Amino acid sequence: AGAQPPLMFARTAGTTPFRFDLHQGDVGHTMVIGPTGSGKSVLLNTIAMQWLRYPEGQVFFFDKGASSRAATLLAGGQFFLLGGDDSELAFQPLAEIDDSESRAWAQEWVEDLVAAEGIPVVPQVKEEIWSGLRNLAAGPREQRTLTLLAATVQDQAVKAALTPYTLSGPHGHLLDAHENTLQAASWQTFEMAELMTNRAALAPVLTYIFRTLERRFDGRPTLLVLDEAWLFLDQGAFAAKIREWLKTLRKFNVAVVFATQSLADVARSSIAPALIESCPTRVFLPNPDAVTPQIADLYAGFGLNDQQVRIIASATPKREYYYQSTAGNRLFELGLGRIALAAVGASSPGDQQTITAALQAGDRGGFPARFYRAQGLSEVAAYLEEAVSPPTARVA
Repeated sequence: AGAQPPLMFARTAGTTPFRFDLHQGDVGHTMVIGPTGSGKSVLLNTIAMQWLRYPEGQVFFFDKGASSRAATLLAGGQFFLLGGDDSELAFQPLAEIDDSESRAWAQEWVEDLVAAEGIPVVPQVKEEIWSGLRNLAAGPREQRTLTLLAATVQDQAVKAALTPYTLSGPHGHLLDAHENTLQAASWQTFEMAELMTNRAALAPVLTYIFRTLERRFDGRPTLLVLDEAWLFLDQGAFAAKIREWLKTLRKFNVAVVFATQSLADVARSSIAPALIESCPTRVFLPNPDAVTPQIADLYAGFGLNDQQVRIIASATPKREYYYQSTAGNRLFELGLGRIALAAVGASSPGDQQTITAALQAGDRGGFPARFYRAQGLSEVAAYLEEAVSPPTARVA
């Protein structure tokens, strides 16, 4: 990461160019904090789209409210809805349990399912799960499902605890597939809003997705965006995983961006000290309430002085951002033009309807042109349509 150029150039009031970069040395972990409506989605989408300028760059985005949907699709990425009955993804977490390491992971994962249903994970329960997994591992891959695991175990309490996660229960459409539908891609966004209402499925689904992504952290420049990060910091298992990631992912060239609306979310997290220490780059969004005593104290916990807090309080929402790092501090603007802003700023309910209509009107290849035309940028649409059209044969 240290050899990579800055992520982008930004606009400031000074005469010296401001090179916006997530990395301080080889650490790219970043926090983005600020109230709703202050420009968080635009910043995160801009960072993600700029990330693709790095050769072999890949982006994994955990979204809430589909604010990155347009940016994802325009960049040729995959956008997945998680949670509801119409979820576009289905997982087979036990698919690779013929491998000893995967079977050990599956053992812990299934134990967490059982514990979540109120069953104490005593040695007898552990042995029952391990025996069931060992039996499944000897069979065909497509049969390594939670339904068959539940049928294999003899303990009735364990069997009952697994049932909600099988096709007979409310969460089976997500976790009891006979094959994984999530395939590798350079940009994948997971929309979390629906899943967040399903607390029972939240932990096992995210735990499995995280494990899948970890295998893709192979040294390529990788951006992992956790929007509404309080969701992850509020979960004990995820907090522990994030603490581990903060220490190890930089070695694999992964930058984790935590975005949240509230400083208090970070402050009350069990991993707050590690989170603050491990994120040398922070971006604070405009917050008129920043100077109030209670909130100002939270900013002080991030090393901001009174003058810096006043800058954040007086900054213009949806336009200005305050950058803090070991390299220095700067109030900056993205300076986006109409085309760029249409791509990174389309997040309102009306924009979502426009995106849906553009998707339904034709194939995915023509989506960008249809989207920009709906945004009133007909010249961009015409250019894109010409670019994707097959060449016309020349008449002799």
